[in-house]
Amino acid sequence: MAEYTINKSSNIIHSGTGVPTAEDIELISRFARKTPDAKDIYTFTVTLCDNEVDRDCERFSLSAINAFRDMFVGVTGIFDHSMKSCDQTARIYKTQVITDSVRTTSCGEPYTYLKAWCYMLRAEKNASLIEEIDAGIKKEVSISCSVKSRICSVCGKDMRTHDCPHTQSETVNGKVCHAILTDAADAYEWSFVAVPAQRNAGVSKSAKKPENDYTTIDAHSGEEIAKSICNITAKDCVALSQAQLKALAGYLAEKESLADIGTQHRKAAEKETVALCAFTLPDANTEMLGKILKKLDSNEVFMLRKAFELKAEAADAFAPVFAGEKANICDNSEFRI
Repeated sequence: MAEYTINKSSNIIHSGTGVPTAEDIELISRFARKTPDAKDIYTFTVTLCDNEVDRDCERFSLSAINAFRDMFVGVTGIFDHSMKSCDQTARIYKTQVITDSVRTTSCGEPYTYLKAWCYMLRAEKNASLIEEIDAGIKKEVSISCSVKSRICSVCGKDMRTHDCPHTQSETVNGKVCHAILTDAADAYEWSFVAVPAQRNAGVSKSAKKPENDYTTIDAHSGEEIAKSICNITAKDCVALSQAQLKALAGYLAEKESLADIGTQHRKAAEKETVALCAFTLPDANTEMLGKILKKLDSNEVFMLRKAFELKAEAADAFAPVFAGEKANICDNSEFRI
């Protein structure tokens, strides 16, 4: 069965001083030709993935998260999924699946995430990166992995191999339809990224928002996304996921279709209004009326048409204009005695 390759973003969690323990060094040694010195190693932790529905209307199943626990051990960290060896910067040396018994996801599951411990060299080329991690600048990461199944949360069918009638982001029975990523197949890499897909990705806050910063929208339906965009200032840049773009495009296409129908209805109403005016007010300037109708809104046009309809009915437009003459019957009455 073909696999579904995905990139999912998440959040770096700082781990204190970044100084590895003796246990850390022992685990890191599995990936080094010689045991490194603790003072030459910088460590930090990341949340790789969780079971909450993300901005792409997808979520990992608990079984997938548990399967990725072993798959991600030893996986390298790069930048923006570049796949270049020169961008290799860090490596995962330990993972753990953690469940928050207090927190519940939107699907009613206990919030569960995959936590990873990573290390990098305290080399000159990494000095600025380490400073950015400690300062919260480099905060988001994204994993590249593959799963074998994308299960519809509504009907339970695999969206890849079956004819599923549902669309991601649509609301069915009060719940948002999404894909459940399950049957973990492989873990490729994890990367430092700028814009995350998962909701729990960290966001740096400042007193002044940078001009090139992006505003993310926490909405699924096309109508909600459109309303959210309208509430954003003109100077803001908006970041939408592929699922959100699809939902917005569908919503706009639907509105465009309704607008075409409304335009045709409006044109027909204008034509009928002019005809009714000509019928009820023969001396009226119908050409001028047509120009006036173009400047009115649709409701005003419909109201004016209704007024002329009532006037036409009052005039009894369908009554006969000429009555037939009485038949001239000769009964010779004038000659009667």
